[in-house]
Amino acid sequence: MLDKIKILVADDHKILIEGLNMLIHQEDDMEIVATAAHGKEVLEALRQTQVDVILLDINLPIINGIDLCRQIKAKSSAIRVLALTSYNKGIFIQQMLKAGASGYVLKNSASEEIVHAVRQVYAGETYMSPSVTNILMESLRNQPSDSNEFIPKLTKREKQVLKLIASEMTTKVIAQELHLSEHTVESHRRNLLTKFNVRNVVGLIRKAIQRGLIE
Repeated sequence: MLDKIKILVADDHKILIEGLNMLIHQEDDMEIVATAAHGKEVLEALRQTQVDVILLDINLPIINGIDLCRQIKAKSSAIRVLALTSYNKGIFIQQMLKAGASGYVLKNSASEEIVHAVRQVYAGETYMSPSVTNILMESLRNQPSDSNEFIPKLTKREKQVLKLIASEMTTKVIAQELHLSEHTVESHRRNLLTKFNVRNVVGLIRKAIQRGLIE
């Protein structure tokens, strides 16, 4: 029997935690192992419990979700943080992802999407709701760019992979779309990060938009 995905839910609304408990209980491959109503409770729970994925609200008492995410990732890069929040502004999405979150889902998302997002970030992928992707892309388009920054030379295949990443496709889907192995797609992804001198997909998309490589 495979190990279940161990989830910590950090939110100060009891009704949301109860709803997530009911939702996750229906899934055979995941379980909620801890809940927390504020930042200190999250850090304390992590000292006592093994956790794979944290469903983290931004608007938390004592330590906000963005600062908390930064602290969590500094302590353990293996823990995946999935923002589950009602904050739908580009600045919050960017800050949360920059802090190390692997995904961003709005609280009004369908139950099926939340479950899917947990599986995606646990598998090492980045997940954002389609609406979140649209908000983020629009926010990045409106940011000023430095016209003096160079545009890296990309191969035809790297351009294809870049556009599919921007379309929120996972490594597995990109591999199927381009008839490549997942290992090859991951290699292209790493090359793109290196060429753009960024650490994550958010930075990659931001620079690609500012340089007119994707719309």
